[in-house]
Amino acid sequence: MPHETAPAVSLQVLVITVSTTRGVKEDRSGPLLRALAEGAGHVVTGHAIVPDDPEAIGQELDRALSATNVDVVLLTGGTGISARDCTPKVVRTRLDRELPGFGELFRLISFEEIGAAAMLSDAVGGLARGRLVFSMPGSSGGCRTAMEQLILPQLPHLASELRKESPLPPKGSELVKPVVRSRITPDPEPEALPLAAPALIQPPRRGVDVTPMESPPAPELETPAAGWQAAVAAVGGRLVPAGSTPIPDAIGAIPAAMDVLTSASARMRLTDDSGRSWLLFGFPDLLRPGSKVIAVREALPVAEVVALHRWPARVGLCCELNDSLLPDTEASLDEVSTERTGKPCPEAGSLFAVDTGAVWVQQRRYVRRWDGRKLGPEENVGPAIGSLLLGWSQR
Repeated sequence: MPHETAPAVSLQVLVITVSTTRGVKEDRSGPLLRALAEGAGHVVTGHAIVPDDPEAIGQELDRALSATNVDVVLLTGGTGISARDCTPKVVRTRLDRELPGFGELFRLISFEEIGAAAMLSDAVGGLARGRLVFSMPGSSGGCRTAMEQLILPQLPHLASELRKESPLPPKGSELVKPVVRSRITPDPEPEALPLAAPALIQPPRRGVDVTPMESPPAPELETPAAGWQAAVAAVGGRLVPAGSTPIPDAIGAIPAAMDVLTSASARMRLTDDSGRSWLLFGFPDLLRPGSKVIAVREALPVAEVVALHRWPARVGLCCELNDSLLPDTEASLDEVSTERTGKPCPEAGSLFAVDTGAVWVQQRRYVRRWDGRKLGPEENVGPAIGSLLLGWSQR
């Protein structure tokens, strides 16, 4: 069944041209991407030109993904097979979820246009920190194909999927700022922003003339009394891109758990000064205070899993780590059970998981839930973990 047509929205788009040989005068694809985006009703907030260098591309992409006035990042160049072509590799390290269909369809359409040479292009698209990222070839023809046949027709639907809980204002809304900026800057508070008539974006500059685009200062969040952001503040942690950080083996070997974690729309890493590191999974993202966030850390017998959004309640799977955010598996079952449910657990076993009003006790290969009134049925460990993660990802 085809998707319903999403309402028109005006997205904020940043363009990055990747080229060591093309300057402002030689760049044809960057201005084309800007023109196509603006022609579809979107606002271009910046355009940068960077060399074919992984560090330079990564820094520019990180700036874009940290900015408050960027919804979509369009990259052109560096998708071929030469030694210096590295854009797709850099982009993939920032993606929380790749959209493989974008590259597959692009090569299929390109095959009809240019033949077998289409297989040389590693076009890539996906989601990163709640933004859409698309990397296209450096040729203007390839950019036009990707934009007109794939990206622009789907942007309204993709935006509506990403913003279901916080919809983008419709085109023409007073919240859509018509000011076009030539570099990434954090948006001022709405009341402090004088609306101006749309202006042509200034062309990008490079070489000795260039003032590098500065990364916007991270917004200071008012730490809520509860929720995942409060948990991050409580551990004194920092959020950094997850890159290619793998899901810990102890949880990755459980299909039911992987089904839940791979459905997350955003992924980042949380680190603290003591060296602890958790992989965070956001449902639907890692932007809103109300998001459901599950933290996973390598441990035994299963990974440490914490439902950060339930903070200050300590909820999750217990493990053997003595610096865990939860009671460890060797903690007194009766004491933890009495604290959580008001009564000691009537069955012997080891502590498996904790919630605000229940504990799970493990007996060999089986897990049972105790809520202070009755014991639940026996469940195998794997399905029980999948069921717990599914519940925490939704409430």
